[in-house]
Amino acid sequence: MKRILLAFVAIFASIYGWAQTTNVDSSSSWSQKDSLSIGLLQRISQHTAPCYKLYPTDNMWTFLELETFSGRIWQVQYSVKGEDYRFKSILNENSMIPIFDTEGEFAGRFELYRTQNMYNFILLDTSSGSTWQVQWSTEPENRGIVRIW
Repeated sequence: MKRILLAFVAIFASIYGWAQTTNVDSSSSWSQKDSLSIGLLQRISQHTAPCYKLYPTDNMWTFLELETFSGRIWQVQYSVKGEDYRFKSILNENSMIPIFDTEGEFAGRFELYRTQNMYNFILLDTSSGSTWQVQWSTEPENRGIVRIW
């Protein structure tokens, strides 16, 4: 992974140097360099941060699966007893990114943090600082997510 990242940085440096020497109009080259830099950095961050992460709970059979670019979460339960005991259910089906947000979706934007209560986690939007209380349960009516203001 480090080699891939270093390769991207090397490519970026060579493209950046080439763009500096070939552009004559300084006002247009500034915007071209900016867009090139931003696009490349976004691609690098998307490749280094995972799109999905599994978080263990205190229940040995249950994990929470986080879609790190949208904040969507699933409760994942495995079992050795058979298919009837295995399931995956969604805790929040909508993206947690506000419509007016300019950052948009990117891998690694959301993280989950454990609490002292085994059924509750805190969801953090690392871009805006917004937080939510996430509750999982074996009973569907006790699952959900609530914004912390």
